[in-house]
Amino acid sequence: MKRTYLLGALLLFTLLTSCETTETTWTPPEGNNPNPENPLPTAQQFSAVRTLALQNITQDFTFNASDPVTTFTSENGVELTIYGGCLTQNGNPVTGNVNLEFVEIFNRGTMLVTNKPTMGAISGGGQQLLISGGEFYVNITQNGVQLESSCGVQLMVPASLTGGLDSDMLPFTGIIDANGNLVWNPEQTEFWAGGETNEQPAYYALLQSFGWFNCDKFANFQGEMTDIEIIVPAGYNNENSSIFIALPGEPNTLGNLSGNYPVGLQCYIIFITATADGGFAYAIKNVTLTADASFTFTSGEIQEVTEAGFIALINALP
Repeated sequence: MKRTYLLGALLLFTLLTSCETTETTWTPPEGNNPNPENPLPTAQQFSAVRTLALQNITQDFTFNASDPVTTFTSENGVELTIYGGCLTQNGNPVTGNVNLEFVEIFNRGTMLVTNKPTMGAISGGGQQLLISGGEFYVNITQNGVQLESSCGVQLMVPASLTGGLDSDMLPFTGIIDANGNLVWNPEQTEFWAGGETNEQPAYYALLQSFGWFNCDKFANFQGEMTDIEIIVPAGYNNENSSIFIALPGEPNTLGNLSGNYPVGLQCYIIFITATADGGFAYAIKNVTLTADASFTFTSGEIQEVTEAGFIALINALP
């Protein structure tokens, strides 16, 4: 099913949550920008602020590929063990200096500004919310050229960064789709949780390829799922704004309108966009989902905020 609404000067995002794949649709208003004194952001401006937010947390590390083993410890204490003799370019061994790019995300505020929600693909199509044990990006290049590893990279994530060890966590790899959105897929990589007497509790994974990796479990939603209608001001659409869903008590997860959510769920509906001068703007509603729920955001509710302020605000939600 696909429903599109035009209501006065408002646009309607529609989420149909069911066992089938859901769609978000919008109808553009007639005429030009409804408020020329306060220009709306373009899709390019919205993409740019998210790209900058990701760049701001990307850690770079240079090491010598000729060294047998290199250990990189991140700003938060995540460890990567890289086997230099396994690095190749087009199948040929690599020597000399190479560059590691590393990203670590543990909270919903950073997930939101970088557009990295925790939504996992499920069998039969569609997506379901994931509870995250950390999102990670690992890539190694030499002079800007992509490298490969024939024996993988070991990742160690202290469980203290994720609220404690959870034996239900599983490995997922992330794929960026044609619209620039991240979707997580179950991964058959070597993954285990450790917590012996003489070692700190941690998650371990042997990454067989470079890119996005996550240790997660699916949210255990029960009961009747609901349709959700989100109404946003005219001029906004799914190219220059987004809707996210955060759950009270779950600081390591962030959903979007691709998932299924049950009647009775308390959650935060978050509208996010950019400002025309390259900042963020947002509005938040604390709601309890009902059958065929509908929520409206107005222009008067949208507030401008710095990136750091936005992250802190989202992370401070109960």
